[in-house]
Amino acid sequence: MFTKFNLQNSYDKVKFLTLLQFLFVLVAFVAEALVTQSVLNFSFIFQFILLLASYNFYYNALSNLFYSYWNISFFLVIYYLVSLTRNFLVVGHPMIGMLFFCSLVFLLIACYIISSPLYYPRVHWWEYDFRFRADIRCSAEIDGHQFKGRLSDLRRGAACLELFNSTQVGQPIQINLEILNQNFTLFAEVRSRREPIIGRSIIYGIKFVNNDLEQRQRLSLLTNYWHESKKIKIRNKFASQK
Repeated sequence: MFTKFNLQNSYDKVKFLTLLQFLFVLVAFVAEALVTQSVLNFSFIFQFILLLASYNFYYNALSNLFYSYWNISFFLVIYYLVSLTRNFLVVGHPMIGMLFFCSLVFLLIACYIISSPLYYPRVHWWEYDFRFRADIRCSAEIDGHQFKGRLSDLRRGAACLELFNSTQVGQPIQINLEILNQNFTLFAEVRSRREPIIGRSIIYGIKFVNNDLEQRQRLSLLTNYWHESKKIKIRNKFASQK
């Protein structure tokens, strides 16, 4: 199962860490039951089934990039913390506690990687007034065709691109935009696609291609400009409500 993952790919890396996390928890859960002599008790069987079902939902949420992934992650963090605390401080089984601790570390690393705009963009769905949306107007050139779009959530060398036009994952894309009366061109690649809600644009996760110093400087300027623009729009929104 593990051999099918390309660990150079961040998404596959997260899936690998998630399965590794489940393996460690499964071993820890069974080991704790053996030590406390509660194997095959009704409580053990019920918790075991609940654990399997939870991880099935969890992996499915990750595979489909559902936002419920974050809700389940939150409850898993609590479960790991309670379990490792119990084994370290209460029942005195530090080896089992270490298994839960490793699972917690795998979970936190996976959450950090997957929190990239490529997979879980921070889009303000509730903001219908485009005057206050934290995005920048741009033009996306795909296979020689120009499409109007909006760029947002610039983090970690990636961004969220909203378009009403369809394209495929892996498609090279050229982003043209104007910043402070200067025209800029940035090159990127589509890494993910999130299907639209009716009436909304398609959301693409794009990774910028920074092959030279000029591209890196442009991306740095664009990122800083987006952050400042976001702050100004938030201030303007609250000022307009007074």
